[in-house]
Amino acid sequence: MGIFLLVFGALSVTSVIVGVRRREKTGGLGQVPPPDPEYARLIVALRDEDYDAVLRGGAWVNGVNVTRPLASLLVSRGQVELRVSAVVSIRIARAEVTGVRRVRGPFSRGFKFRTESGRLDKVTFWSRGKAAKQLAELGWQ
Repeated sequence: MGIFLLVFGALSVTSVIVGVRRREKTGGLGQVPPPDPEYARLIVALRDEDYDAVLRGGAWVNGVNVTRPLASLLVSRGQVELRVSAVVSIRIARAEVTGVRRVRGPFSRGFKFRTESGRLDKVTFWSRGKAAKQLAELGWQ
């Protein structure tokens, strides 16, 4: 029994260290790398009322998971801003996105924004209702 506990403890510590180091390479827990400079200059600071739609839901950002309604996706034709409690807001220029992939979870549907650089691969926004239709109407497909 003692050897089993020792092996289990060693494996647990190793998996935690590997997980932390992997997240450090991607910007840290709950962080994403910044956009490339060519896309960063396209992102402007908008007020909440300047966005065309506000979607409420949950999100998973590089290891940090928040449930509904602690995340909101503010959408305009030119950019999207994902606001998640306890995480820095993520702004995404429309020109950076190559596509929006819909994903299914056990209780809701979500979105992943695809980019050439892959900087948003570890970001998912979970929503309910007609969020896909609202995104498509604003040109996010």
